[in-house]
Amino acid sequence: MIAYHPTTIKLHFNHCPHAVALWKMKMPYDRSIFHTGVIAHAVLEEIGKNPADEPRILADKVVELYCSKGRAYDGNPEPPSPLIQAIQGANLALDWHSRYPVPNGLGITHEHPFAFDKEWNEVDYYDPTAKFRTLLDVVEITQEHEPFTDIIYTKAVVRDYKTSWVATHDELDSFQRKCQAVVVWLKYKPDIIILEISNLRLRCNFQREINTNDDEELLQSWLDEIKISIQTLDQELNPNPGIGCIGCPYSQKCDHFDNMYNSDNVMKRYIAAKEIIAKLEPQIRKASKDKPPQSMALGRIGYAKKERKKVLPTAQKTLLSEWKNNDGTIEQLFQQLDLGVRTLEKIAKIIANNRQERDELMDRLTRIEQYSAFGIHKDKKI
Repeated sequence: MIAYHPTTIKLHFNHCPHAVALWKMKMPYDRSIFHTGVIAHAVLEEIGKNPADEPRILADKVVELYCSKGRAYDGNPEPPSPLIQAIQGANLALDWHSRYPVPNGLGITHEHPFAFDKEWNEVDYYDPTAKFRTLLDVVEITQEHEPFTDIIYTKAVVRDYKTSWVATHDELDSFQRKCQAVVVWLKYKPDIIILEISNLRLRCNFQREINTNDDEELLQSWLDEIKISIQTLDQELNPNPGIGCIGCPYSQKCDHFDNMYNSDNVMKRYIAAKEIIAKLEPQIRKASKDKPPQSMALGRIGYAKKERKKVLPTAQKTLLSEWKNNDGTIEQLFQQLDLGVRTLEKIAKIIANNRQERDELMDRLTRIEQYSAFGIHKDKKI
């Protein structure tokens, strides 16, 4: 019996049914983009499970192991990690731990495995009857007292470590987050679920609270969404090449992608070319780093030295002083400034006390307008 993960289901949503078919065939694919995150997760897990040990020593052991032996994910061996990415992941984890100490103790588990059979009974993670599996980075189960009452309630905090720059509030509404909420709800029956994104690069947390009593219908709808997704993946999966090929981990192993690249349809060839560039550019950047640009016909490729003007740290003070010396007012100066949305957002963040106030202020400062933008426009990922 095949057990699906949230990431497997997302292959269908974000790419193509055939990607899931290739996954079922255990087709290998390039996982190099995950090395930094994998090491960071492993270090944080070791710190959480071994609170008495020196974090740096634990991190070094993880780097040594993953860079010499590799790891096995769900029983499938993966090659060793590149040393530079492993060190970067370890440093991200140690920096995070220094700011937000990894929790440990009663009710706290790290890399918590969950598995359910087709009837949604909980089973051992590697049970052959498992139909759905997922690993949660950190789960904290606590009994809380409601202030000024005798009411005791159960709270479950589900923490997911992320090393992507773009993992922010929007990630709290993702399919992966729905899966995490559902499995914790089914196993622990908590009153409150806190979904938390811990972005190691941005050094901040993003949270969403779910009251399981008030939001039971929502949780049930998420469970139903997972169920129908699994039923769909059990069917014969026909290929659907197109925009979903961009970013697909199996594009370089897929005959249907090759057919699209060789198609007479210029749009399909354009999509395929964009995906090829997306795969090749990181390799070229890596090969070109710390080296002179490589000469090619009519030019060079690689990192070339260029010049640009950069605003000095003293520019604002100097400009304001010169403006006042010419009898200009602050209001007149503001009229001359070309304020962009990002600048306004930065100022609003300083002025506002919370996210709601910031959003309300931005609504008073900006308006939505329609414009035309050329490119490939993918449907929103889950």
